Amino acid sequence: MPTRSDGSYAPALNNLRAVLWMLAAVTLLTAMFVVIKQMITELPVFVVALARTFFSLACLLPWLARVGPVGIRTTRIGMHFLRSFCGIAAFVLIVYALQWLILADAMVLAFTSPFWSILISALVLGEAIRGNRITAALVGFCGVVMIVKPQGGIELAMLLALGSAVMTSSAMISMKHLSSTEPPTRIVFYFMLFGTLLLVPPAAATWQTPTLEQLGWLVLTGVLGAVGQAFLARAYDAGEISIIAPLDFVRLPVAALFGFIVFSEIPDLWSIAGTVVIVCAAIYLTRAGTRRLRSA
Repeated sequence: MPTRSDGSYAPALNNLRAVLWMLAAVTLLTAMFVVIKQMITELPVFVVALARTFFSLACLLPWLARVGPVGIRTTRIGMHFLRSFCGIAAFVLIVYALQWLILADAMVLAFTSPFWSILISALVLGEAIRGNRITAALVGFCGVVMIVKPQGGIELAMLLALGSAVMTSSAMISMKHLSSTEPPTRIVFYFMLFGTLLLVPPAAATWQTPTLEQLGWLVLTGVLGAVGQAFLARAYDAGEISIIAPLDFVRLPVAALFGFIVFSEIPDLWSIAGTVVIVCAAIYLTRAGTRRLRSA
């Protein structure tokens, strides 16, 4: 574990390794949503969400036994809770949306988060909104309109998916702040710990005991979630955000492929065109940010 002279954690940058971590993460996390999409047709949403965080937390017990109290010691417990709250809220919203949307549309609407990050950064962090960021955001939201197709009224599921994107933006900003001082596994541990605690009350209120077969699938969601989140944290830890963030959009073709194979879902032409517009705008936004930082 790399450390600074004062003994605190310091990330070791390696963009190639970060890219590999990111590609593995998006594949596993998309596979997790495939299983979840099926499970929410059989069990209450909060029961499925709780199973995901609880079994993911269980996967970390060997690590916890190895590192002991020292491994989870932190001075940033508030930031860990904020990251977990935003991440769990994003997860629950997208799970609800999956009940009515095809997998590809749900994923692309959830991944409008770079555009929401502009607004969040301006309101919370006081960052200036530059002209190219406004242009990219407007183009991105044109892509959203192409997918939502509001002429017949906007579906609640689409609003939930967009709400998930807002919360995801907050979670990613929090995680990037944490990764400057906190090791990846510790970030995942607190995410799963606080997530489990937050989900216990609503899951208890809507409880339905899973069958053995359902339990097996729920355990799989936990394993996929734990490993995927660990890979995601390692990617953000090891790489520059300008290189890593655009790779998150690999989830979109992967989701479309899984949706076609597992659920026989085929996005319409407007959804495909909107996806292309959103991805191009997000990549432009990230690249522009990189050039600005290098110039500074």
